[in-house]
Amino acid sequence: MAYQLSFFCRSGEARGDEALDRLLDYLLETGEPLVGESLGPFDDSVAAFKLGTKSSTSDWSVSDLLMLEVHVGVAEIAESVIAASPNDEQGIWGCDLLASVTLGGDNPDWPLVNRIWAAAVSIWKAVPWDESSGFEIAASSPQP
Repeated sequence: MAYQLSFFCRSGEARGDEALDRLLDYLLETGEPLVGESLGPFDDSVAAFKLGTKSSTSDWSVSDLLMLEVHVGVAEIAESVIAASPNDEQGIWGCDLLASVTLGGDNPDWPLVNRIWAAAVSIWKAVPWDESSGFEIAASSPQP
């Protein structure tokens, strides 16, 4: 069964691929080497990448690859924003970027999830959310 962690952000990014490139550049500058492959093509508002932490002994990941996906545009993510926070208690209405990390398989790359989480908070002041904990997931936020 797959687990998905979402981040509601205010980014000012115009295109999904530009937002994803910005996030990937940050990740590459701040931690272990990564392996991955671009997914797509998608439209201008959506970009996705399969990603993992590179093994120190090979060109492959030691864990299952995760999927990192970004959607940009207030109108494009409005339904997700309203579904997560119908009364805007979290102040996410008007967010213009939704980043999602999807994990599956038997050996998820949790350290990479924490790196992505810290990067999204650092770059875009992201607000995390998942289906089981809602916004309470923020209490387990990794330290940047």
